[in-house]
Amino acid sequence: MTTERIWRRGQLSSQWEEFISGSRGEEMGRGERGWHRRVKTEVRLWSLGRRGRDWSDMWQSFTMWLRIACLLLGLSYSTPASVFQGRDQAHSLLDRAKRANSGWLEEMKAGNLERECLEEVCSYEEAREVFEHDQATNEFWKLYNVADYCHSSPCQNNGTCSNQPSSYGCLCPLGFSGRNCELEFKLVPDTCLHENGGCEHFCEEGGGSRNCSCAAGYVLAADGQRCLAEEMYPCGTVPVLQGILSEKRNLPDDPRSRIVGGTECPKGHCPWQVLLVYGQKGFCGGVIYTATWILTATHCLENIDVRHLKVVAGEHNLDVEEGSEQTVQVVEMVPHPAYVVKTADNDIALLRLAEPIRFSPYAVPACLPRRALAEQELWAVHLHTVSGWGRRSELGPTSRILRKLDVPRIRTQDCVENSGVTVTANMFCAGYIEGKQDSCKGDSGGPLVTRYRQTWFLLGIVSWGKGCARPGNYGIYTRVSNYLDWIHEHTAKQAVNGTETKI
Repeated sequence: MTTERIWRRGQLSSQWEEFISGSRGEEMGRGERGWHRRVKTEVRLWSLGRRGRDWSDMWQSFTMWLRIACLLLGLSYSTPASVFQGRDQAHSLLDRAKRANSGWLEEMKAGNLERECLEEVCSYEEAREVFEHDQATNEFWKLYNVADYCHSSPCQNNGTCSNQPSSYGCLCPLGFSGRNCELEFKLVPDTCLHENGGCEHFCEEGGGSRNCSCAAGYVLAADGQRCLAEEMYPCGTVPVLQGILSEKRNLPDDPRSRIVGGTECPKGHCPWQVLLVYGQKGFCGGVIYTATWILTATHCLENIDVRHLKVVAGEHNLDVEEGSEQTVQVVEMVPHPAYVVKTADNDIALLRLAEPIRFSPYAVPACLPRRALAEQELWAVHLHTVSGWGRRSELGPTSRILRKLDVPRIRTQDCVENSGVTVTANMFCAGYIEGKQDSCKGDSGGPLVTRYRQTWFLLGIVSWGKGCARPGNYGIYTRVSNYLDWIHEHTAKQAVNGTETKI
């Protein structure tokens, strides 16, 4: 047997450019030793001849049948169904979230908690596959199957929401409360020295805590801070302005609203102001303290016979009878026993009326402060209001219409240095260094009131001054807070509208 090999050289350029294929041929021949098989081996280039096309056709047929087999295999696992689903079934399919590990292959895997219930939303049956017994599954399901009540963010004002077994809870930031942190409240100071302890009227400390209380005619609210009126016309209110003030309750005062130089006090805006009338002539002012007691200045009562002294409440225009006036006879004058004529020290007096004043929108008492409120909070207020029918200039006539003026309180040292007057501890100064604005003759005995948290308190009584509105001079007022005990002593029990009230 011989083998012949024929190499066609020079036709192979590169093994990376062409595939080499060997073809084997055989032929029978007769040699010296008889018949034998001659094998002819030839190496040649692969060409797209007949044999190349046969292999290509075979490969295409194979891949086609492979695809058909895969399709049949997939159909063998599907459930026969109609092309169209019913409406309810279609909606249920659309609403169901697609599981990441869905399909028949997932059922071949062992139950896994992370895969079944943490990476995805699982059903009770899937959780049961993981735990394999009911008790453990039920314990897990109680914690796992909790509705997300916090999804709608119910907590307001940056509150933190937490899911609870059948509802939600809100952890509110400082300064807010309520189920949804919707209620805002001010932090309560623990001392009266800071913002009056949060009290609307009076603050007292004792037993390691602070306590709030209210003026007569008010009751302490449930929050322990606010004061609620329990009478129709409680002290320190301006009924004709209540609607306006309630709308502006939390708004700061506008400095541009200050009336400098004095202006008319609109009817009902100074309801505690009264006019003292001797005979048929008005001569001094006063302030309503209770229905039967009036506060005024002692110097107004010099050489006065009580039988001819009357008080007019609800007055506004002296030339017009407006229907709101109440004229009441005075039956007792109580000047302060320590009044000094020369210095006008202790210039304060009480007048007892024959019958009580009927409170109305035009006749309301001013609230009497406690000493701590007056000296800590009221002194800190920038402007105070004085009113009366006094002269509009030092030598001019008295006013026929009630007027008011807002004035700042002046430090006693500055007052003495600028005015050169004697100011005792029972007095204080208020007004303007440049003059032009001041109380004057005829205003004596009238009120200087201060608004604190929507309530007006009596801080001073018009007493005296060097001239009227002279540059470098101020008005001098009696310091009412120094006489609280004296006032209470003389007005402790009085009959008001048939009932006995303790002030």
